[in-house]
Amino acid sequence: MDLPVGGAAHHTHIRTPDQRLRVFVSSTLRELAAERRAVERAITAMRLTPVMFELGARPHPPRQLYRAYLAQSDVFIGLYWQEYGWVGPDMTVSGLQDELELSRDLPRLLYVKAPAAERDPRLADMLAGVEQEAATSYRLFATATELGRLVRDDLATLLSERFAAGAPAAAAQARPAAAGAQPMAPTRGPRLLPMGATSLVGREPAIEEVADLLDRPEVRLVTLTGPGGIGKSRLALAVAERVGEQFTEGTVFVSLAEFTRPEPALAAIGRAVGASIGAGPSPLDAIGDHLGDGRWLIVLDNVEQVDLAHGIDELLTRCPRTMVVATSRRVLRLRAEWEYEVQPLAVPDDPDTMTLPELAAAPAVALFAERARAVRRGFALTEANVGAVVRICRLLEGIPLAIELASARIRLKDPEILLEKLTDSLGVLGTGPVDLPERQRTLRATVEWSVGILPDAERRLLQTVAVFVDGWTVDAAAHVADLPEHETLEMIDTLHQHSLVHVDITEAGPRSRLLVIVREYAAEQLSTRDDGPEVHRRHAEYFRQLAGRADHPLRGAGQYEWGERLQTEAGNLSAAVRWHLEHDPGRLPHLFRQLWPFWSLWEHLAEIRPWVRRLRDDLDSFDVESRVELLWTAAVLGDNTGDDAGALWAYERLGPLLDRIGDPFLQAMAHLAMAWTAPLAEDMDRALREALASLDLFRGLDEPFWTALVLTAAGTMECNLGHHDVAADHLAQADESAAGIDNAWLCSWVRSQRGILAIQLGHPEQAADLLEQGLTLGVRTNNVRSLTLCLAGYAQLAADDGDFARATLLGCAADALRRRTGIHLWPMLRRHREERHAQMRAALGDERYEQVCAAGGRLGHREAIAAVNGELDLDAAVASS
Repeated sequence: MDLPVGGAAHHTHIRTPDQRLRVFVSSTLRELAAERRAVERAITAMRLTPVMFELGARPHPPRQLYRAYLAQSDVFIGLYWQEYGWVGPDMTVSGLQDELELSRDLPRLLYVKAPAAERDPRLADMLAGVEQEAATSYRLFATATELGRLVRDDLATLLSERFAAGAPAAAAQARPAAAGAQPMAPTRGPRLLPMGATSLVGREPAIEEVADLLDRPEVRLVTLTGPGGIGKSRLALAVAERVGEQFTEGTVFVSLAEFTRPEPALAAIGRAVGASIGAGPSPLDAIGDHLGDGRWLIVLDNVEQVDLAHGIDELLTRCPRTMVVATSRRVLRLRAEWEYEVQPLAVPDDPDTMTLPELAAAPAVALFAERARAVRRGFALTEANVGAVVRICRLLEGIPLAIELASARIRLKDPEILLEKLTDSLGVLGTGPVDLPERQRTLRATVEWSVGILPDAERRLLQTVAVFVDGWTVDAAAHVADLPEHETLEMIDTLHQHSLVHVDITEAGPRSRLLVIVREYAAEQLSTRDDGPEVHRRHAEYFRQLAGRADHPLRGAGQYEWGERLQTEAGNLSAAVRWHLEHDPGRLPHLFRQLWPFWSLWEHLAEIRPWVRRLRDDLDSFDVESRVELLWTAAVLGDNTGDDAGALWAYERLGPLLDRIGDPFLQAMAHLAMAWTAPLAEDMDRALREALASLDLFRGLDEPFWTALVLTAAGTMECNLGHHDVAADHLAQADESAAGIDNAWLCSWVRSQRGILAIQLGHPEQAADLLEQGLTLGVRTNNVRSLTLCLAGYAQLAADDGDFARATLLGCAADALRRRTGIHLWPMLRRHREERHAQMRAALGDERYEQVCAAGGRLGHREAIAAVNGELDLDAAVASS
């Protein structure tokens, strides 16, 4: 998509959405009234402030006034159709064009409605001028609904691009001078807190109380407890926003609603904080190494879904300055735990003795009124209706979600009628499952009532979207529901207005989701529908197709952008794979091959191992190309995770199929898998032959990522075999290719390998410079594999300088970091690692070697980097071990 953004000379970055970024909307008023309302809804849904300057859209606009509004705005949105607008007696252009010209220093999103058979020639000339500006363009739309979707998506993209633009600049200032020519791929780090599209009402005292708890030195873990719908998640996020600045390393939010086993949940926590997870049996080591003694706040939502008590306890023990806020329907029963029971919103006890302002200030009543105004702008509490509102809130026991669901119905019913309908419905529905607590039965009954009175189409859509894991986008929902996108968007907006669907503003843009209790109920209903299996099939189909769209970008300059998009959809992708395992396994080998760059670089290898093992038993049932893709995945998975037997099993079966592959790309990939695995068969000569065969094929294809990767593999093998001149040439080409697609991970490997080659050629200063560049990139990408390759290079540099103790410390630190994160050294590098360790043992003697190696094994990644920089006292490290 070519986003229509231009003229940002004085706006180097945009403030975060919680600072209420202002969006100025410029248009004529009469002909675009419906479109203005759609844009206002889109802006408000993203928790931004629309500046709908109505006077500027009318004749005789007060120029100084709209100039002042523009000066205080952060983004400009222009809407145009047929009218040019009125030109005042002291002006040469209309107010509409004047606003456009005054917005040159703002990010601009421009939209033009078509068709426009009667467009004013002056407006046509203005739009022609826009087209001539290199930095500005506009998008066409036909309906208000389409416009609302475009604005929401474009604002989300604009925000994410502006945020990302600030990170490389800061990173560049922090980089050492030696790394001047680094690729500028975005850094993988802790993710921003999600933000809801509605405000939090009536929780200020609770926010203060929990914040005060976190300020006490003896408090490390606070668990917010209470039934579903009581507001635990919103309160936890509000607290994190309030105290976030105190946590210098980062504040992260992790939803655990979809997890039932500790290991995947811990992996999700690791990814949220930016740790490198690998494929180890438990991610705890990787998380502990990453957090270290930094000051972190981790918000864990829906902890009751998975048994994480041991993991949280271990995390707090290893990371003395990390604090955890958990939400759960029950306590975790840890010694470090401080429970905070989230109470319902207060409802007036004796409304007959209270004034209207006093009743309106009661938290439960205030929430009802605010949500009611969101769906019915003219709604106001009056002496006539406030009594009914109070009784509704009391009937719903002050449970925030129940109040939101009920207040959404105020669009069609006055409070008195709503109270009557709700009383009757809860009397019928309120029993619920008998083993639920009373408040939970009330909430479930409210959910059932809210869903039951929806129109059939909206109710079916709500049931359908229960198939999604961790949320969805509009186009995904439209595909799975088998509906036009504009209809889906309108129905999702309706469900959002009814508080059944929630919209979060995330780094990936607006994302819809269901609260756990609503999703549980909707999923129950979906399971009873005749077309339920078809809904699951379309869900799996959509995400298989998404992987197909990601295939080529993952192999080029779009790797980071698409990898992050797939990371957002990781839960849905896993659900799609599981569906295919049960119903259509024939498509999986191709899907595995497509997703490999994502799975390996975004560290999901532990998850895919059982899937690959399950398909191995059906190998002979696949056609030739599918067999090749499955064997390719099994071979490289084994190479990367230390499953040598699995890698050799695939290697032995892949070799005989090489001549039967018709697709040149797949043939090149197969040769590369053979090259990576041949060292396990003690055949380094074949490894190099296969790598060069792969390279010959890739050179004829537009495959920058894989070409750079095979160049690096070939250069590494040639370096190990002593073919230094050829290795230098291949590694230089790999460096150029990797930098050309801004692939920081690959550049880190290449620079490290070039540094090792420089050591072998007797150029220690050049080696130190290259290794520093590789280390800088490895740290920026939070990738343990890159970091350990760099540490091995520094170990070799230290050994070459005669400092065998430092070489041992760094080499053993690299081994331990790989071991703790489940990463294994590639087969082609293992022999040289063993030779280096034998050299260091011989130089130091067994006892000293074991002492220093043990000290290296205790280092986390921060301490290892400190050792590289000479900031770690080796003798003290040995003594402490």
